[in-house]
Amino acid sequence: MVKRRLHAAGYVNTGSSMLGSPSAPALHARLAPADVLVDERRALYRLAVDLFAPGAEMSDNLLDHPIVRYEIGRALAGHGGVDPEALREVAATGVRDAGIAVASDPAAAKQLEAPLRIIAPPGQAPRPLTEADGERFETAIRIVAEGVDLFRRLAPAMAGDLLAHVSMLVVLKAETSGGVVSASSRYVPGIVLIDEPACPMEVAEALVHEGAHEKFFDFAITQKFLDAHAEEAEYFETSWSRARWPLEQTFAAWHAYTCLSQFSQLSESEQLGPHSLLPKARERAAEIGDWLMAHEHDLLSDARWLLHALAGQVADAVEGVPTADASVLAAGVREDGSFRVLPDVVYRLAKSGRAVVGRVQELPEIFWLDPDASWVLKECHRAPAPFRLLLGNAAEKWRTDLPETRRRLAAALGSLRVFSIVEASE
Repeated sequence: MVKRRLHAAGYVNTGSSMLGSPSAPALHARLAPADVLVDERRALYRLAVDLFAPGAEMSDNLLDHPIVRYEIGRALAGHGGVDPEALREVAATGVRDAGIAVASDPAAAKQLEAPLRIIAPPGQAPRPLTEADGERFETAIRIVAEGVDLFRRLAPAMAGDLLAHVSMLVVLKAETSGGVVSASSRYVPGIVLIDEPACPMEVAEALVHEGAHEKFFDFAITQKFLDAHAEEAEYFETSWSRARWPLEQTFAAWHAYTCLSQFSQLSESEQLGPHSLLPKARERAAEIGDWLMAHEHDLLSDARWLLHALAGQVADAVEGVPTADASVLAAGVREDGSFRVLPDVVYRLAKSGRAVVGRVQELPEIFWLDPDASWVLKECHRAPAPFRLLLGNAAEKWRTDLPETRRRLAAALGSLRVFSIVEASE
């Protein structure tokens, strides 16, 4: 969970590892443009529905709803199943368009119980501002709309990049928020909660901060960012509050502070809110980034790449499977054999060409394939596919010479066999 509350500052950094970093939106797009990333996220949730409710189809709007995603996430974690009709009822929350969907339903406190409970400070019960609050809600909606417009005007590229991952905004009544300035949670992804705003700049900053977290949540479930080892990694301790964060929260905080630092350079003429983190963003991004650099062995390849790229150390991402690894994977792949997909395998193909794969079992296994393995999976899913037929089709698809096509195909088949997705058939 990632949430922001009021705290004291006391850190002054003289390092420069994160200063003058390249554009966050441009580097995000190098990993996956926003529309591609959102589509891959939807593919993952569709796969989850396939595993629990085969044959049920759900619209993009439904799959983007934070409570629907929360319920699907609970099912994947072994806490119940998926009832498509119940999810459609859950997603019936009334919203108001303010350049972003704002929860407006008088029943929002009940409908959004999960995120409100998760972000609540001890002893507090945050309550959403809704249409039932009359002019007070209308005032908040006007400020939110002005804040969204301000964000888009000051930083159009960043706004397009981050807001693509925010599905709903909830305004909390100031007397109930318990000091939560803004909040988001990986358990209920897509929803941003903010304290009742006094000015548009507070809204714009909150959308940068929490939008960066929402972007990270989507990266984390679709790209090579963190694995199970992250839960055992060393904790980071902040100098300004002495809070201790696990690796996932540390990376999310660094990413948010880096985006805030870049936004602060685009909004220098604006009057900041009393609890703004923009003046502190650069030094905190530097502090956290230096620590992450020293612990990058705990990160997966895409997270390491983004860490270095936002520090100005841009390098081309490595595509495909290294030759040495390909040789290992290809061992045992017979060119006179045929290959078929195992019957318990379910997959969804994203527009990017990558497939997300699951296996029907009590606690589903879900993982992503690279484009080569995804294409081979699709070819083998139709019927048992002879290696020689796959080789000819792959050469046409990939437009590579025969030795390179054979290497890539054997590596892809080898990886699919290692994960028990395909098997050789007679």
